[in-house]
Amino acid sequence: MVAYAAVSAAVGTVLLVAPKEPQVQAYPVYIYTEGPTPPSTTTTGPSPVAMPVPEGYQRVAGPGGLITTIPVGWTITRSSGPGAMQATDPTDPTRYVRYGGSAAPAADLVAAHVDYEQRFAEAHRGFQRFSLGTTTYHDVLAVDWEFEHDSAAGRRRAHSMYWRIAGTEYFLYASSTTDRWSDTKSIFNTMVDNSTP
Repeated sequence: MVAYAAVSAAVGTVLLVAPKEPQVQAYPVYIYTEGPTPPSTTTTGPSPVAMPVPEGYQRVAGPGGLITTIPVGWTITRSSGPGAMQATDPTDPTRYVRYGGSAAPAADLVAAHVDYEQRFAEAHRGFQRFSLGTTTYHDVLAVDWEFEHDSAAGRRRAHSMYWRIAGTEYFLYASSTTDRWSDTKSIFNTMVDNSTP
């Protein structure tokens, strides 16, 4: 029994004097400093998301953090292309809007869409451009593109806008047959007026 007590005492002593492994803290350490708050360099005002939603529309969130409005009751699905959603009129499947955002390509915004228009025009019979130019949207450069082309459903018209913020390219797009364009154009304008960023 004396031997057991001696061995236990020796092991206990070794454990007490042996260097200990540092233990990981289970909680983060915060260091607080007090200092003056720098003055704000931006003006305050309501963000587009804080604005009321127009009657007959619903607010939707799209890929890339895009927020916009679409008509209430339209069917939302994933669309082709990166970061794209489509909302289709349930009473007319040839009428739809698209919206979203994804990583911006390396090419210049304007050059990229001029090149795309050339490829699109070659692939779509009866292509006719109404506009392809630059504008300012939310204080950044944007491309505004409106066109028509022939399709199996008849002559189609489309209007789109593309802009880039912080490495993301956002877009809004509306399309319908030309006989429904006046109604569809107002939907596109409402999307533009109620989108962020």
